[in-house]
Amino acid sequence: MNLPHLVGIQLFLYAALWALCARILVAERRAVLHYLAYALAAGVAILLISWRPDGPVWWTHTFSSMLNMLSLVLARRGVEVFLQIRPRDLEHALTVLLGSAMFVWVGPDDTSARVALGAGLAGAILLGAVWSCWRPLRREFGLRFTLMAAVPLAAMLLINVELGVSALQGHVVVVEGSGMPQAITWTVTLVSAAVFNFLFLFLLGLRMHHNLHRLATQDPLTGLLNRRGMQTALQKEWMRGKRYGDPFAVISLDVDHFKRVNDQYGHDAGDRVLIAVAEVLKSHARASEHVARMGGEEFLVLMPSAHAETDGVALAARLREALNRTVVMAEVNTRIPVTASWGVSGILLQDASHEDVLRRADEALYQGKRSGRDRVVLLGLQDLTPGAGAGRADTGLAAGLRGDAAQ
Repeated sequence: MNLPHLVGIQLFLYAALWALCARILVAERRAVLHYLAYALAAGVAILLISWRPDGPVWWTHTFSSMLNMLSLVLARRGVEVFLQIRPRDLEHALTVLLGSAMFVWVGPDDTSARVALGAGLAGAILLGAVWSCWRPLRREFGLRFTLMAAVPLAAMLLINVELGVSALQGHVVVVEGSGMPQAITWTVTLVSAAVFNFLFLFLLGLRMHHNLHRLATQDPLTGLLNRRGMQTALQKEWMRGKRYGDPFAVISLDVDHFKRVNDQYGHDAGDRVLIAVAEVLKSHARASEHVARMGGEEFLVLMPSAHAETDGVALAARLREALNRTVVMAEVNTRIPVTASWGVSGILLQDASHEDVLRRADEALYQGKRSGRDRVVLLGLQDLTPGAGAGRADTGLAAGLRGDAAQ
């Protein structure tokens, strides 16, 4: 068994792998089927090449070159589908049609022209893939993994440039045979195929990991963090606050009379209220702030590097006003009034964990509930920041804001 046979068998094994992935990864099936088609087309092309010089030249030379070009187009389109960008179908169709016509026009006997044409088409396809997929790949997976994907593509591009230039100069490496140039050519082909297939298999796994993490930390109804996601964010802020003396504030809120909304208007209306509350919180929170639905009608806002009695109270007041202006319709001409009770707290020197901060925020919230609802309440606290509010560690209700007083 020679090197071309090994490369062909390798590509068919990759095709079998992608076929299994297509059965399991339903969400990624369109992209995976493109990779499957790429591996099959490339594998058939390699087997036709390995048939040289005994096979029909139109099959082993012209048609194998056309299949190799088609495999690269399929691979590029699969990457576009995987990255959820609009495939450049007109460009792909023109590449396949015009490229095939040029291979037929050149014919199987003009080796230099055929190799130069194949290398030029491969280089153009690879360059187009890097150009169209760089930003989406970096946006989803970051610069490190984008470079991991770009480096082998760039290497393949340089190889095709060298092959094309050499062919135009009349120096063509004949792939049939068992010499050193042939061994190098097939080894590069084998490594390139391995890098492409393993890379995108890895990216599929990485995307699945990201999706599982998102599902584990995101509330499916509102798109906010869930309790688990917020607990992770709180723990990070707690460790930073204890280590560097950096304060943080939390705003706990509970939708008023939510059970009455469900009973009177139905659970669909209740869901619309929760979604409306989430939109208000997201639209007013900064990029550095975390917003979560902690369960039921309870929400939490985490404000890093913020003081509860200034930043926390001010944001809670703005959120309260925005929520009071929010219109949620149960049905035609039926408006559901939406208000919430708000509790604000921050980190104290004597706190043992972030749970103490949450407990005070909940105490402030329920103090507001008992005082008539639709209120912003702050419990007295002392900042961790050196020199800020030293010696001021009041207990009980420090501030209760309602109506215009919340402004």
